[in-house]
Amino acid sequence: MKFADLIGQTIFVMVPMMHEREYQHVILHGVEYGGLWVESEALTQLILAGTGMAASKTPLVFLPYHQIKYAMAASEKLALSEKAFDV
Repeated sequence: MKFADLIGQTIFVMVPMMHEREYQHVILHGVEYGGLWVESEALTQLILAGTGMAASKTPLVFLPYHQIKYAMAASEKLALSEKAFDV
């Protein structure tokens, strides 16, 4: 699997600068040698609040690979929670 194959899809990333322990949903927009260009609703809201703007074009943020702890994409195969089904 290559990141370039996932452009346009939502992936899950764990980036400590965004949150220490929670995965973030991001839309992958581009792949470069040093990292990924992503769209993140959480970062968009942070940027809008920080600038005091009510509306803006959606920002794309560059995440260097060394800042990404984990990245996940979903397959078509259904996963069931053993805990939820008491297995």
